[in-house]
Amino acid sequence: MSRAILTAALVSLLAAAHADAQVLTTAETLGKGKSGVLVTDNVIVPGEGIANLNVAYGQFVRGLTDRFDLYAAAGATTTEGSTQAWLGGGGNLRLARIRKLTLSFFTVASVPLNHRDQACQVLWNPAIVASAPLNAKLSIYSGINSLVPIGDRARGIFTPPSTKVNVPIGAMVALGAWGVWGEADFGTLRAFGVGLSRMF
Repeated sequence: MSRAILTAALVSLLAAAHADAQVLTTAETLGKGKSGVLVTDNVIVPGEGIANLNVAYGQFVRGLTDRFDLYAAAGATTTEGSTQAWLGGGGNLRLARIRKLTLSFFTVASVPLNHRDQACQVLWNPAIVASAPLNAKLSIYSGINSLVPIGDRARGIFTPPSTKVNVPIGAMVALGAWGVWGEADFGTLRAFGVGLSRMF
């Protein structure tokens, strides 16, 4: 496997399985039968006098086909001394490659396990992602993503009370089978995250 392919595969496993503001993925997919894990910590800055949220989670990624990866994750969102546990899942479908640029449709949904009266019933995050490798180790990505609260939108403690749109700007460095990445999101919410991934 070439370094460029390995880099693309590592970057693709960075997709966030929790739908709180960040995409944390490239448009590349792992490939059929490939797997990876990710651990990450993120800070969401809602603005307008609303307290920041810290989102930490672990994620498993599985390449079901050469063009589609499946995600499963569990994590916790903390704000103002309270923590909500959640489960999430979704996928990343590679749509096209144009020279070095790759496009994908990313979608993830999460559901709360506790503090259900302080969050919407489902938080859905659809996104269009564009990514490209700059060299054998470094890849960058961007796009546009939305946070769509479904059911009981007014319960806006752990989830937003209305749809939010953000632009992610991220990068990932491949170190063998490991990946180190960072992302910042700008729009109706701001978010910043770092993570560590391992492909196997």
